[in-house]
Amino acid sequence: MYLCRVMKNLVLIFALLMTLACCTSEADRERMRIGLDSINQRNRNDQSFTVADVEPYVQFYNNHGTPNDRLLAYYLLGRAYHDHGEAPMALECYQNAVDCADTLSTDCDYKQLCRVYGQMAQIFYEQGLYRQELVHIDLSVKNALKATDTLAALMSYEQESQAYRNLNMPDSLLYICEHVSQLYRQYGYTHHAARALFYTLSTLIHRQEFDKVRKYMQIYESESGYFDSLGNIQKGREIYYRIKGLYFLHTNVLDSAEYYFRKELRDGKDYNNQNAGALGLAELYQRLHQPDSATKYSLYAYAMNDSIYAHRATKDIERIQAMYDYTRHQEIAHQEQKKANQRTIIIWICVGIIIVICLLTLLVIRELTRKRKMAEQKYLQSKSVIEQAQSDIAKLRKNEEANRELISEKEQIIREQETIMKSLLRSDSKSQSLADRKLMGTDIYKRVEQLSTKGQQPTQEEWEQIKQQIFLCYPGFKDFISKHEYQLNDKEYKTCLLIRICIKPTNIGSMLGVASSYITELRTRLLQKLFGISGSSKSFDKLLKEIY
Repeated sequence: MYLCRVMKNLVLIFALLMTLACCTSEADRERMRIGLDSINQRNRNDQSFTVADVEPYVQFYNNHGTPNDRLLAYYLLGRAYHDHGEAPMALECYQNAVDCADTLSTDCDYKQLCRVYGQMAQIFYEQGLYRQELVHIDLSVKNALKATDTLAALMSYEQESQAYRNLNMPDSLLYICEHVSQLYRQYGYTHHAARALFYTLSTLIHRQEFDKVRKYMQIYESESGYFDSLGNIQKGREIYYRIKGLYFLHTNVLDSAEYYFRKELRDGKDYNNQNAGALGLAELYQRLHQPDSATKYSLYAYAMNDSIYAHRATKDIERIQAMYDYTRHQEIAHQEQKKANQRTIIIWICVGIIIVICLLTLLVIRELTRKRKMAEQKYLQSKSVIEQAQSDIAKLRKNEEANRELISEKEQIIREQETIMKSLLRSDSKSQSLADRKLMGTDIYKRVEQLSTKGQQPTQEEWEQIKQQIFLCYPGFKDFISKHEYQLNDKEYKTCLLIRICIKPTNIGSMLGVASSYITELRTRLLQKLFGISGSSKSFDKLLKEIY
């Protein structure tokens, strides 16, 4: 009852401290919820928002939200940093979002976790860290499957093909694309199944697997949903014309090859398409032995290639500048300081809680110590009463007839006190330790232990004295051995007494005048005889020593 009261008070104190630390009104929570959902909707609609728009929600939900709230807030903050070209800060926010997720909870937002890992993979792709990209794509797939979002899992899985392409691992690229296309088709996503095959085409052309290329192009054009009724692909995807032109070039359908290379030059206005189309025509005219035209388009492709690298270099400079902007690092330091202050407050709260817990623990220990001392006092009191009663009985037996009634009363007292002692010894390990110490502190125990080390036998009087001390300290053992006494011969009986007081079996053989191997066999037989089980001699020792 005392322990229950202590634990109840501890829970109340903890709840009070947490309430004071996390106090907020229902209106505040509703306002912040609406605001966070609004930003999340803007993110889904590809509408821009800034870091300043999201930071208040991150700070609020750090103290007042659920793990899913914090996960979403940090994810949106990472999206804001990413949109501003600050990849390191975006990655840090995404990692914070992952750390906030409670994956042991049944309501963990695995869909959101899938998106977080997908965005981290995108950053590693942009930074050219393709191995890291693969690791985070795999985590995105696993969380999508936990959320039972099959389409998201397959779309994440498909992204691995781009990493393998950049790692120059064509076998892995082909396997991923073909496998994910099969899975898309299996789950009824026909458009996605066709689109996944696009990334296999260049590799298959290089390997001259033209039958498969033709088959995949037919599927891509008829099922991807990217082509109009005239066979024109969506704007921005004109690079497909180069791939189709290369197919016709390598299969010697040169007029068709020229048609698609020129179509790419005409429809694809960016540097990549211009470069690709010009390279295709240069290769075509070289094969047709028209050096002037081949040179013309080679020079044009070279110029476009320079433009591509210039554009890419500009983007890289902008990205690096954003990554290492000095004022942004100052802001980061400021935010870290705020977080440190919040952590300090939490630490002090935790210290207060720990102090309370320590005080309550000391009270519990004090109460347990008091109860242990009471149990020891009861044991010693019962032992003292039994010793006095036994002494009185010895005196009364000198005139047994006249004192029969008094002897009976004393024996009843002994039985009652032995019952108390057995109850204490069964329920309290401290009482058991006390009983062991009391026995080992007796002169007769020290005498028997001394004889055992010398290999000498006790006298009959010493045997009787040690038996009485054992029975006095261990009333349960007295009942047990008395119950089985008629089954035991003299050596077995004495072996039981000596084993119970922890005399070494090798010394027992010397004390009883027999070989140690005989004592080992004897203990094995006693295990069966007294406990009804088969086992080793050590098992017998263990069971016997547990009887108090």
